[in-house]
Amino acid sequence: MEDSVTRLRWGLKGRLVLLTLVVGAVPLLLGIGMAYFVGTRELETVIGSSFAGLATETARKLDLVFGDELTRLNRIAADPVLIEALERGSSGGGNPPPRDLLDEGERQWEAQDPLLVWSVTTGPVVDVLKRLAESETDQSPPRAQQAVTRAFFLTDARGRLVASINHDVRYAHADEAWWQRTYDGGRGKVGPGDASFDRQLGTYTVALAVPVMDARRGRAMGVLRRVFDAKSYLDPSLAPIRFGKTGHVMLIDGDGTVMSCPILPTGTRLADRDLVRLVTSPQAGWVKAPSDGHGSQTMSIIGFSPVPDTGRVAQRATGRGWYTFAWQSSNELFAPTRHLSAWFAAFGLVAIGLLGALAYAAASRIVTPIRRLREGAVLIGRNELTQPIVVRTGDEIEQLADEINRMHARLQHAFSGLSHTVEEKTEEVRSLRQYNEKILDSMPNPVVILDRDRVEYVNQAAKRAFRWNDEAVRGSRLLELLRTDEVSSDRLRSELRTPGTLPDRPADAAAPAPGSPDGPRDPLSPRPAAAADPAQRELRIGSAIYRYDVFHIQIPSTGTKRIGLVLRDMTGERRLQEQLIQAEKLEGLGVLTSGIGHELNNPLFGILGLGEAIRDESDAARMREHAGAIIERAQHMAGIIRDFAGSAHPEVGESRSEVDVNERLDHALKVVGLTSGVARLTVRKHYHPVPRILAAPDEIGQVFVSVITNAIQAMKGRGTIDLTTEASAETITISIRDSGPGVPNAYLSKIFDPFFTTKAPGQGTGLGLTIARRLVMKYGGEIRVETVEGAGATFILTLTSSAAHPG
Repeated sequence: MEDSVTRLRWGLKGRLVLLTLVVGAVPLLLGIGMAYFVGTRELETVIGSSFAGLATETARKLDLVFGDELTRLNRIAADPVLIEALERGSSGGGNPPPRDLLDEGERQWEAQDPLLVWSVTTGPVVDVLKRLAESETDQSPPRAQQAVTRAFFLTDARGRLVASINHDVRYAHADEAWWQRTYDGGRGKVGPGDASFDRQLGTYTVALAVPVMDARRGRAMGVLRRVFDAKSYLDPSLAPIRFGKTGHVMLIDGDGTVMSCPILPTGTRLADRDLVRLVTSPQAGWVKAPSDGHGSQTMSIIGFSPVPDTGRVAQRATGRGWYTFAWQSSNELFAPTRHLSAWFAAFGLVAIGLLGALAYAAASRIVTPIRRLREGAVLIGRNELTQPIVVRTGDEIEQLADEINRMHARLQHAFSGLSHTVEEKTEEVRSLRQYNEKILDSMPNPVVILDRDRVEYVNQAAKRAFRWNDEAVRGSRLLELLRTDEVSSDRLRSELRTPGTLPDRPADAAAPAPGSPDGPRDPLSPRPAAAADPAQRELRIGSAIYRYDVFHIQIPSTGTKRIGLVLRDMTGERRLQEQLIQAEKLEGLGVLTSGIGHELNNPLFGILGLGEAIRDESDAARMREHAGAIIERAQHMAGIIRDFAGSAHPEVGESRSEVDVNERLDHALKVVGLTSGVARLTVRKHYHPVPRILAAPDEIGQVFVSVITNAIQAMKGRGTIDLTTEASAETITISIRDSGPGVPNAYLSKIFDPFFTTKAPGQGTGLGLTIARRLVMKYGGEIRVETVEGAGATFILTLTSSAAHPG
């Protein structure tokens, strides 16, 4: 008990602490989460905008660098020395040299012919080119200048090499794409190239080419091209731009090929094509990408910008623009965010800890007086409280303690007479049980009370009927005591396991009124007609037939359930029923015999007359004609006998087979038509396809004959009969409606009673409808009548489409 008290005490305190934590911590955590989310979003926006601005500024810087270089190249291209050299080269004639001369020059250049090499790499033009190559911007040392400029040469209008600062170039260039773009058929066009691997130079290069124009004729005289080492040329503009440990700006072209990057090698192509598509936009901006372009698949913020002027020129020349790309490692980029989240988490934990401590202190002050109240209630329940419960809180808990003290005083006063009252009630219960047992013992029908399938009580009628005694049957299984067939035992076992008619309901729910659909039913009262199923609720025990009824009992005080079984000896009633059915058949047989005699007399007299005519006739043809007439009348008589044959068979030993209800209705009409006056009768058939039933054909036919005969008699042989058959899921409904005067309301409750008739004495036994009803119930069906007085009556028969159980 102490463990239970401690568990409950800590349970209440824990709930109060938990509730306080939920009420306080949820808004706190939501606030921290929102602050972290909004702060992170704003921080990402600031970082992205900064990266985009950095990429834009770098793009502008690169534009200035390339713009200066193009300006310098254009100035050199206008130098008179270069123009004079090109004019001398073209003065030999306007026709291009033969292809074999170009090939010969290419072979001499590759073979490093001293004379050709000397003429190309020396002279005034070469001096001008070397002066420009050595006068690099930013005052770079000579070795650095040479590393930046990998090639600097001039070609004429035929693509032949005119002058070069070194030998690491080709002799003929007319077939190269860059030369064709720059010369442009003599029109001339500035042609910057992209970062590509130059096999002649063995490195990644960036080249700029400008046409040398003839001012007088406005045509290109040649092409001046300068080739830079890509990394050495671009790094001075990009490498100084560093932020943090890993942040930098890189330059890529429209295909994602790296032109300059402090981390990735020049010429590397970015593998993430989605990232390339995002950062090669025509507008500057920033993007939150799923990868960083440097081999990591973590989320990263990247700023980007197109190189405005030079990029557009490169786009027109090569089909690929140039773009700057600002990046920083994700770990370094989001380090402030992680630090912020750690501070938020630490602050939240400290706040929740303080809130929990305050909640614990408040819960302790609340739970302590409640614990005293519970301890006092436990003592009151044991009747061990000797002094009032003292609680001094000045609130509702103190008022509750005062009420408990007053309740304890009233209970003490009430308990003083409780023992005497309990003894009186116990005696009343004992007397009531004896009274109920006497009532059950006085009943003429056997009654058995079961605890599940074990016998708990049997009355005197059951002891006499089955020769039982209390010691032998109490606690035994019921089905072992009842000697019945296996089918009946299985059916009874199933009903005993079926939930009872009393549904479970709360103890405080009002009990349904007796007689109501949900209320308790008297097990000794007759069952409603709709629920009656005699053939399925009968047991054959020895030579006796018992009809049983199962009812369920629920004891409200304990919640236990019992099963009651009432058995009625139906042996005598069954014999009387069989006798009544046979009597009705015999009566019908008499009527049928009279009808047969009437129907057979006419053709029989005709046969006699024709026989006499044959005897006296000598004409063979006339004799054959009379013989044919005799055969025709004999066949008519055979048909009459065949139609009546089924109605004369006795019930005993009748076998069951599949019966077509529509056929039996037609057969009943033939039988009734031969025994009753139906000349002025109209029969309307409304047959629908119905399933066959398993039954004795003559018994089903007898039901139809009885009902149709009753209808014809009610109409006095004149009127209309409507026959309708319908089928539902599991039942077949047959409606027989007449146009007679109907059944008076006073007779409706008696119409199926044995020997009830409104006919004159000697005109009816009053058993036809009674036997019809018993036969229908035998097959698990029902028969009822609907009538409007003065407007006819409708007999409605309902049969199950499944096989009938043996009766």
